[in-house]
Amino acid sequence: MANVGRRDMTEGTEWKHILLFSLPIMAGNLLQQLYNTVDGIVVGNFVSQNALAATGTAGTLSFLFLALAIGFGNGSGVMAAQLFGARQYDELREAVSTALILLVGMGVCVTLFGCLLARPLLHGLMNIAAGEVLDYAVAYFTIYSLGFVLQFIYNAVAAILRAVGDSRATLYFLLVSSLINLVLDLLFVVVLGWGVGGAAAATVLSQLGSAAVSVAYMFKKYPIFRFGKREFVFRGDKCRLCLRLGVPSTIQQSIVSFGNVFIQRLVNSFGEAAMAAFTVGVRMEGYLFVPAVGLSVGVSTFTAQNVGAGRIDRVRRGCRGGVAVVLVIAFVLEIVSYVFAAPISALFGVEGEAMALSISYVRFLAFFFWMFAVYIIFSGLFQGAGDVLVAMAGSLLSLAVRVIVSYTLVRVFHWDFSAIWCAMPVGWVFCLGMVLIRYFTGGWKDKGIVQHG
Repeated sequence: MANVGRRDMTEGTEWKHILLFSLPIMAGNLLQQLYNTVDGIVVGNFVSQNALAATGTAGTLSFLFLALAIGFGNGSGVMAAQLFGARQYDELREAVSTALILLVGMGVCVTLFGCLLARPLLHGLMNIAAGEVLDYAVAYFTIYSLGFVLQFIYNAVAAILRAVGDSRATLYFLLVSSLINLVLDLLFVVVLGWGVGGAAAATVLSQLGSAAVSVAYMFKKYPIFRFGKREFVFRGDKCRLCLRLGVPSTIQQSIVSFGNVFIQRLVNSFGEAAMAAFTVGVRMEGYLFVPAVGLSVGVSTFTAQNVGAGRIDRVRRGCRGGVAVVLVIAFVLEIVSYVFAAPISALFGVEGEAMALSISYVRFLAFFFWMFAVYIIFSGLFQGAGDVLVAMAGSLLSLAVRVIVSYTLVRVFHWDFSAIWCAMPVGWVFCLGMVLIRYFTGGWKDKGIVQHG
């Protein structure tokens, strides 16, 4: 089984393993943000500010569906990583085939649901008033939904590869996807004038390229994952295990998505300028989150492998190293985002009120981002250890507080659009306190799927 994995993190310097493993993930996440930014810049500059607002709102809704792909992908990744850390390769093989079948089936169902219910979801759930913005959003989301099944495939394969220590692969996949999206965005929107539909079509085709490359890479690079006709099996016990680990993670992602939906509804009530500003703010917020989220994935995989190997001592040292690294990165990014908020906002073609609001959003966030960065490291540790309910509860608490505070400030105290961003650090304070208590009380240490005598 010498060719099973790329990085065994059960030996060696903990923080170096996490950082080196996380760097390609960060680069991949950066490409993902650039990928989303290209859509916003092209649509905002070559269609209209209303089109930018529409794609931003449709993007918030799409993440609600992608929560399933991300959540169950994370669950299958934790299952695979712990089996890999325990050197149970036959079990690993069955787990991978089961996870792939499960996630592809889910992807087909989500694709059909999104295509059929685009307008009622955007008009009713997202609170977009009838008019040009709604028409743009429906056109974008209907086409975008065709790619959901492709994103399920990609997330399944990416999680499996990360589980065996291969974090560079996702960077390659996203590089392919980003290049395709950039070229097709310019072709479909700028040259052919297809508007928001062209931007959505470019995204779907780029996702097709990413999914195809990821599957081909996994089968070619890892002999253990080359399944014959009768070897690609679906095991009930592995499915139940994937669901046990994946459902809390999915609920966690869904909570984030639902929270964002309620926030987006509130944003939409302030009008088109606020919608456009929020789209820009969320795009820039995504860049701030890139290193922290990448390190969180690194901590999760590191933790899963070491929990599988029974090395809790290494998990603790790895967590401390991860927190130290993420705080340094967060400090640098906070300075950069504050200084360059205005020129970056201008790239999206916003102006006037929308420009002023987006700058205020980003500059406020710069002061408090470090709290999210620390919280997400601990969340990654709990995810990798199999303590997925705590990771889910952290997201629930953070989003619930943010939504409640936002609506209270607006509906009761009559605040303006600034309530949206002022509520964010309040939620982070609560969830950070909760995960710190869980970590130091040690309840996460006995949640692994591999038992040690």
